[in-house]
Amino acid sequence: MLGLFQGETLGQFFINSSFEGTPGISQSPDSWQGYDIHSTPDTGPVPCDHYPASDGESYLILITRGEEHPQPGTSENVTTKMIQSLEPGKYYRLSIDLASRDDVGHFSWNKGFLAYTAPVNLRIFGSQGSAHRGELLEESQEISQQAWNNYSFYLIPHDTYPSLIFEVVPVQGTMVWGNLLLDHLRMEEIDELPLDVGDLIIPNVFTPNGDGFNDLLVIKGLRKGSALYVYDRTGKEVFYSTDYTHDWDGRDKKGEELPPGTYWYVLVPSHLNEVFKGFIYLKREP
Repeated sequence: MLGLFQGETLGQFFINSSFEGTPGISQSPDSWQGYDIHSTPDTGPVPCDHYPASDGESYLILITRGEEHPQPGTSENVTTKMIQSLEPGKYYRLSIDLASRDDVGHFSWNKGFLAYTAPVNLRIFGSQGSAHRGELLEESQEISQQAWNNYSFYLIPHDTYPSLIFEVVPVQGTMVWGNLLLDHLRMEEIDELPLDVGDLIIPNVFTPNGDGFNDLLVIKGLRKGSALYVYDRTGKEVFYSTDYTHDWDGRDKKGEELPPGTYWYVLVPSHLNEVFKGFIYLKREP
């Protein structure tokens, strides 16, 4: 099998989690295929293209279509059958690297080079394999950056889903050209959801074990100038930052690894007139 994670929990969901396959136009990665009849995903890097993969040797390319196309206003998607189904009543964290290039496009006799540069969103559906897309589990923020960035999504299925569908959609309008690259897909079942306060998402667990997944404490929605203080069970301050930049890797102020366990945090967002306090579990095993 391709792209499986190592570990007891990670890697038991996708056969080809890094979208490995033979590069080419309208050539889907192994174990992935277009869901709609007009969806013809590509495997990058295509010939004469040197944009590197985030993980492994290849990645997935999806586009939205504008004018000058036989099916204008359509978007591409891709689906895969998972090793184990998502189950209702359970929580899952999905991590994926995404990018949107500024050099993807094609030449038109009427308009010259048409660049696929419109900003896009990623939608994630839980599917039972029928003609219906199924349940919309998550939708990303606007994606327009050219470099690979890692995104995390929290999935809460209300039914059993043996398959997932990833679909790219334009942020504004429908008749626009856009592109989305996907790579380095990971998912794990989690015990509970993070604290979601307005535009803040504060995780309740992170795993700084060096596997490249959830190694840093990332607090979504946190703005520049926010302060974070972390204490152990005895009340000793083990980490602090008056301008936290999502870089705590489970080490103390001397740079030494802290033991696994529960820690108390105090978060002071710069854009909110409120102080958040809570617990976070530091876990090192896979």
